[in-house]
Amino acid sequence: MNGVLGQRVSAPESYAPDILEPIQRSHRPSNVTMHGWDIWHAYELSWCIEDAPAHWVGWFAIPADSPCTVESKSLKLYLNSLNHHRFASHSEAIDTVSGDLSRRVGAAVTLHCLPVTGLHAITEELQGVNLPACATGARPAKIQSDLLTHSPRKGNVMSEHLVSHGLRSLCPVTGQPDWGSLSISYTGAAIDHHALATYLNGYRSHQGFHEQCVEQIFCDLLTLDPDSLQVVAFYQRRGGIDITPWRSTQECPVNPQRLGRQ
Repeated sequence: MNGVLGQRVSAPESYAPDILEPIQRSHRPSNVTMHGWDIWHAYELSWCIEDAPAHWVGWFAIPADSPCTVESKSLKLYLNSLNHHRFASHSEAIDTVSGDLSRRVGAAVTLHCLPVTGLHAITEELQGVNLPACATGARPAKIQSDLLTHSPRKGNVMSEHLVSHGLRSLCPVTGQPDWGSLSISYTGAAIDHHALATYLNGYRSHQGFHEQCVEQIFCDLLTLDPDSLQVVAFYQRRGGIDITPWRSTQECPVNPQRLGRQ
């Protein structure tokens, strides 16, 4: 990939929408129904309303079916290019930022701002069944979707919320590790917890963008034929931004939820 990721780039000192770098989304199987959003929490939002600096935290919602997403380092540089930019009003700033991102990803992006003391309003911890820890060995295994199976203990249809705080993957450009918490909610025949935990260990050495990892987990779990499925990864922040991709078999409303560790 040519662009700012993995490159030494000076922060722009003035409004720089052209620095935003789109990333084409990976191909999805044509037989998979997938809804959702990519929620980006931004902790370094600042611009000037006339002559007065304004400071915010906020979140973006990018539709999961947009042709492109945006590269996170380029978004950080873009947002910081606004620090000294003057807008006539807060609504003008919101419209400008949303419009710039929408043009890059090819779909309508929304931005919601909160006061810097308002994070508690969208912070909610995961309540579910924690997946067991599994030995990884000296070298983490590759992703093996054939490990996924139903539990021999239960055969009836059930609803379950599974949680893992050990999700780890690698940036495909820099090779740096990304950590997150994973939420899996499904209805259907019971999924074997140990098999799922072992499968997820394969991502520890997998190079993939956040959205790609979530979509692969989602598609692999669909092979177990659940009646409904939702997969969410709450990745920890880097450079003042964190990403939470939501994928579901059913249409789902935009949810700005973040975790304390983000």
